[in-house]
Amino acid sequence: MMSTYKWLLCGLFTMVLMEPGVVLGQNSSRSVFDSPWQRHTIDDSSLGSDGTKFSDVNNDGKFDLVTGWEEGGVSRIYLHPENPQQKWPFIELPSPDVEDAFVSDLNGDGFMDLITLSEGEYQRITIHWAPADSDDYLNPKKWLSKDIPVTVGKTKWMFGRPINLDGKNGVDLVVGSKAPNGTLGWLEAPENPMTMEDWKYHEIARLGWVMSIELLDMNMDGETDIVFTDRKGDLRGLRWMENPGKGALHEEWTHHLLGIRDGEPMFMDYFESGKKEKVLNFVVPVVLHGWEHFEKKDGLWISQKIEFPDFVGDRAKSVTIGDINQDGFLDLTATFSQALGKSGVIAMMNFQTDSSYFIDISGEEGVKYDFILLKDMDGDGDLDIITSEETAADGSKKGLGVIWYENPIK
Repeated sequence: MMSTYKWLLCGLFTMVLMEPGVVLGQNSSRSVFDSPWQRHTIDDSSLGSDGTKFSDVNNDGKFDLVTGWEEGGVSRIYLHPENPQQKWPFIELPSPDVEDAFVSDLNGDGFMDLITLSEGEYQRITIHWAPADSDDYLNPKKWLSKDIPVTVGKTKWMFGRPINLDGKNGVDLVVGSKAPNGTLGWLEAPENPMTMEDWKYHEIARLGWVMSIELLDMNMDGETDIVFTDRKGDLRGLRWMENPGKGALHEEWTHHLLGIRDGEPMFMDYFESGKKEKVLNFVVPVVLHGWEHFEKKDGLWISQKIEFPDFVGDRAKSVTIGDINQDGFLDLTATFSQALGKSGVIAMMNFQTDSSYFIDISGEEGVKYDFILLKDMDGDGDLDIITSEETAADGSKKGLGVIWYENPIK
């Protein structure tokens, strides 16, 4: 018969194994992370939800969401409800072949306008002007949708960011597309932004297929540079274009390649590391090749490859960095496509340490996940995960729609 002492040791050992901080191996899960997170549906009533961004559109202190539904031919602005676990009310506006959608107050009237970028046969950038009246904001009939003529039929527009680049006439638009005629450039806002024919396009670089764009001061000269991932073509990779200064924006921008000459770099994220001197880092998913982690040391960019686990979808899609279990270490959360029967949303906990491990967030539901965001959805103090999933198991574009996963920490 086992002695009381041995029973005590066995019990203590079992308790240690159950502790969240104990590392049993790279693919081990922890405590409340043992099962997929609870999924909540924001909206699944259209087809082909294709990426989600956020902004507080009605100035109520809560973030709202913007999603383009490519096959549905619409874009929707979702307003954060009192109970985020319920489906969210939305404003729906037409946007055939939409690939990206985001909001910005382009005419300075205090109300967020919607900008949509379309590929496919439609090929244009459209500004949906919001009514300058809070009572009419939720009425789509009060919105005015106008194309920017210089963009119509030019190329397959894929991704954009708002910024006042030239310091005049309000917000400009940094935009990118894919082949044919793949281009990266900026749309210069005219004195009256609602005069659509006065918007001017200035090309900065040719490219194959832009995936993501970040606006950062890369060389600390006080000017905003453009960092982007180019998925296809001879110049594919993680690159940045050096801003020549407000007085020379129409001139040539200097090109800098950080890396990734092979594979397909997708939706990246960035963060700062270091306690005293902040160091910029980028993490880029590369289809079939793992994540590439870039960090600047001693003036040089170095990179390290991080392998995907074996239980995820076949193609990497998006990544974002944040501390999701509040242990003081950054975690890497990511989405995948071609994930039928596999996980499409995962996290690599403590990804910068020797004790990293993977957790399955989505389980096997879902096939093609897109852009991933970390936000506290339910106000309980931890980071939840927002994404969209656009393809059902039967290959249709019904999918799971715009969804969020509830962090089980709290």
